Amino acid sequence: ADFQRGAKPRATMPELPEVEAQRSTIEAATLGRRIATLIAVEQGGGPREGQFDDKVIAEEVTPDVLAITLQDRWVLGVRRRGKQLWLELGESKGGACCACLLIHMGMTGAVIVQGVAAPVYKSFAVDETAWPPRFTKLELLMADAAGVSAPCVRLAFTDPRRFGRVLLRGADPFSRPPLSALAADPVTDPPSAEAFASVLRRGGGGGGGPP
Repeated sequence: ADFQRGAKPRATMPELPEVEAQRSTIEAATLGRRIATLIAVEQGGGPREGQFDDKVIAEEVTPDVLAITLQDRWVLGVRRRGKQLWLELGESKGGACCACLLIHMGMTGAVIVQGVAAPVYKSFAVDETAWPPRFTKLELLMADAAGVSAPCVRLAFTDPRRFGRVLLRGADPFSRPPLSALAADPVTDPPSAEAFASVLRRGGGGGGGPP
């Protein structure tokens, strides 16, 4: 089986390096490609097979709204801040961003690309001979860079414990939470040397020690 109950987890949940690795994997699979088809019901033989998971695909997003927002959109970029990932989508290749697809892994969520090894932090084994994986909540079928209708890349968001989230945002994902509530990312937005020194000075001054 592709889900092994009682198997020892490799890690408790994805941390920043794992999320960045996921971003890189998604970018390699989707950048410059078009979402030709999406399947927004659970697949893979889990307990909610055939159902739309409105806990994971959150904020009262319906299957129709999801399809309208994602169908035929081109992936212009794949970004990360903290543990939040998002795909920047446009109506044309190389055009302006018109919508974003946000993905948060939670504790056991992951994006799995067909033919690519599953993330190592996942606490359940993925049967790489079967597709889609168990507990798939959303599957995207990507057209190639030429925009032909036949999909050539498949990726699935899976989450057995349902703590992950899939959200929709407009062209500026920082206009509202969760991204608007995040501090600068230590990897993608590191503080300048001057700002870092200022923080250290403020911290040292508060303890009564020398400046």
